[in-house]
Amino acid sequence: MTFACAGAAPQRVTEEFLVATPEVTTATVERKLVGEIHAVRRVELRARVKGYLEAVKVDEGQAVKAGELLFTIGARELQHDLAKAKAAAQSAAAELKAAALEQSNTRVLFDKKIVSDVELAMADARVATLQARLEEAKAHEAQAATNYAYASVRAPFDGVVNRIPRKVGSLVGEDDLLTTLTDTTDVFVYFRLSEAEYLQFTATHPRERPRTASLLLANGERFPNDGTIDAVESEFDAGTGNIAFRARFPNAQGLLRHGGTANVVLKNELGNALLIPQKATFEIQDQLYVFTVDQDNTVHARRFVPKARLKDAFVVDSGLAADDRFIVDGIQRVRDGVRVAVRESPLVRQSAL
Repeated sequence: MTFACAGAAPQRVTEEFLVATPEVTTATVERKLVGEIHAVRRVELRARVKGYLEAVKVDEGQAVKAGELLFTIGARELQHDLAKAKAAAQSAAAELKAAALEQSNTRVLFDKKIVSDVELAMADARVATLQARLEEAKAHEAQAATNYAYASVRAPFDGVVNRIPRKVGSLVGEDDLLTTLTDTTDVFVYFRLSEAEYLQFTATHPRERPRTASLLLANGERFPNDGTIDAVESEFDAGTGNIAFRARFPNAQGLLRHGGTANVVLKNELGNALLIPQKATFEIQDQLYVFTVDQDNTVHARRFVPKARLKDAFVVDSGLAADDRFIVDGIQRVRDGVRVAVRESPLVRQSAL
């Protein structure tokens, strides 16, 4: 670029150039960040007992309701243990009933001074002992019933069944994976910001922070429902230096699935933003410039710092003021230090911005 010599009269260009001042308006800035989709509820269903898989009541990809039976595991030993525990509880109850009758008779005889207080105390002690034995038997019965119930695997919530790796007849052990169940009525989408971006986010007034987000799917289409940013992790990732944000999206139609990815689109409203069209700018060594025009219509190259980039405009962070005039078009035909003919015009943004 050629600059005019100090003290020399500005060279004049007879061509007329359109000049304008930056537009002061509210600008909507969009940022796209890679997001990871997670089901709000997802659980691994594992065998709690050892045995053969007797029945698989569902198919992969099937929607199920909470409490619905999914698998049954043959566990005859547990069934026998339950029957034995029930019998023990019934026997203890019968013994307690007999001891209570004996206690009642002993008390009558004691009141008639036929038996001593020692015999009455022994009857009371026997009833107390048998009462404790009955409680213990009932506890064993409840435990046996719980263990036997583990042979029937039911859905803990409404969801969709994933891959079923084991088929009917397979031997399963304790903690073997049977399937996973996901509830994607709502989904969490996690996206990450750098430490500098996070500090900038926290420094922004709460009313100006983006509270909602939208999703751009892998096929380029926008997801129909907007989400709400509702959580920020408490720690930075030591490997990447980023921190994760979470947005919650309604997904009643089931389009989003656990493990998928999408671009999270954040919109930020910038009030009193200064906008200049990209066609009015040029770049020198990674720095952005415009040609400003002073009161004498002399052109000066002015560096500015952008805050954000829109579709075909820049939002100015510093370097330009609202009353600065700049050349809108034809910057290739002008250079620093020349005097030009100007045609004043307010800068009109295109509807695409």
